[in-house]
Amino acid sequence: MRTLLCLLLILILGACSTYSDEDLKGFDKTIREWIRQQNIQYKSTDSGLYYYFENKGQGQKIKYTDSVTVQFKGTLLDSTIFEIEKAPVTFAVNEVIIAWKEVLLMSKRNAKIKIIVPPQLGYGNHKLDKIPQNSILLYEIEIIDIK
Repeated sequence: MRTLLCLLLILILGACSTYSDEDLKGFDKTIREWIRQQNIQYKSTDSGLYYYFENKGQGQKIKYTDSVTVQFKGTLLDSTIFEIEKAPVTFAVNEVIIAWKEVLLMSKRNAKIKIIVPPQLGYGNHKLDKIPQNSILLYEIEIIDIK
């Protein structure tokens, strides 16, 4: 997990690859088509992130300078699991992919969230062990604690 987080930080700092408007529209179209097949009412942000709060949690919202303890599962659109953390793990909000930052800053302790991450908010055109280039990612996140 630590290796993945370090890799995430490196990718965030160096992965500001730009996508054309056509690329971004294509990612969004794929996401919207996938959502139509689900029975969940996702909301979207201006950045292209789609999210759904199963539980909004309680207390104050997470801040950029906080660390969070979470459990999560990450899958591709075809349901292939690329990472699952059943035991709580802690990391700094400012060290995660853009999509996670965005949704965490909307979240509170005990929140349960599903997010759909377009490539420009995830790993972009970087190929990782279990994540192909330009992948749209799905995460189920449960926030256990905030420090």
